[in-house]
Amino acid sequence: MIDLQIKVGDVKLRNPLILASGLLGSSYSSLNRAYENGFGAVTTKSIGVESRDGYPNPSIIYLEEIKSILNAVGVANPGYKVFTQELKEMNKDVQYVVSLFGSNPDEFVQMIEHIDEHIIVHSPSAYELNLSCPHAKKVGMAVGTDPEIINSIISCVKKSTRIPIWVKLTPNITNIISVAEAAISAGADALVAINTLKALMIDIYVKKPILSNIRGGLSGRSIKPIGIRTIFDLFEKYGLEIPLIGVGGVSKWQDVIEYFLAGANAVQIGSALNDYSSPKELTSKIIFVLENYLSDENVKIGELRGIAHE
Repeated sequence: MIDLQIKVGDVKLRNPLILASGLLGSSYSSLNRAYENGFGAVTTKSIGVESRDGYPNPSIIYLEEIKSILNAVGVANPGYKVFTQELKEMNKDVQYVVSLFGSNPDEFVQMIEHIDEHIIVHSPSAYELNLSCPHAKKVGMAVGTDPEIINSIISCVKKSTRIPIWVKLTPNITNIISVAEAAISAGADALVAINTLKALMIDIYVKKPILSNIRGGLSGRSIKPIGIRTIFDLFEKYGLEIPLIGVGGVSKWQDVIEYFLAGANAVQIGSALNDYSSPKELTSKIIFVLENYLSDENVKIGELRGIAHE
C-alpha cells in the first residue's frame, strides 16, 4: 500500500485530503463522519465570538453547468462557547482544525484561549483563521486585506497558544503576496489559499440579484485555475519556507497532483461533495487512483511538491 502521509509544518496527516470549512463542519457528528469516511483531517465551520443567524435564503445556489457554488451564508454559527461543547464530543482519533473569524486581535485571542482551556485531552490539530470570507461584514476579507491588521492578529494569537496557526487568504486582492508576507512575518505556521471569489448573479426574469445578500462568493471547479495560480505564486516566492494548503476546485485525483506540483503540501475539498453520493465515495475514488499514480511514478506524494517550478 502506498503511504499517503504528509506533513503541514508539525501537523502530520494520514493523507493530503482535508475537509474544507463550511460543508459538514457544523457539528461533531458530521465532522466525525467525514473523518471516518476517509479525509486526512476535517475543518469546522467558521466560528465567531457571538452566534449569528446568517443571511436569509436564498443563500446557496448550485451551478450545475460549471460544478460550482455561489453562496452568501453570512458565517452563520452558534458562537465559540456553544461550539466548544461540540468539540468535546469529537472522536479521539479525529484530526480536526478549528476555523475562526473575528474583527480584531482580541476576539481571536478570546476564542482560542477559551477552546485551549476547555479542550485539553483532544486539542485541535490547528486553528485556521478565516481572514478571507468575501461576504461577511466587518470580518473575513474586511480584515484580511490589510497587512497591518493581519500582522497584529497573528502576532497576538501566536502568543496565546501553542497550537499551529493556519491563515486562510483571500484571492480578492491585487497583491496576495503582501498579505502572505504579513502573515508569515507574524509567525503563521501555514497558509491556506484560496477562499471564495467575490461573485453575483441576476435573475433575468425577476430582474434582481438571486442571493438575498445580493453579493456572494464563488467556489467549486470554476475557480481551480485561480487556486493553482495562487499556490504557484506563493511557492515561487517562499519555496519551502512556509507550508501551503491548496483550496479551490479539487474534485478528482488529478487536481490533488496539480496542486502539489504547484507547491502545496495538502489540499482542502468542499464544493465537490455535492457531486458525490457521500464523502466516502469522493475520498475513496481520489485515494485509489492517487495511489496507483504514485506507484506508477515511483514517488511519494510529498516529493511532488513544487516540481512544476523546476
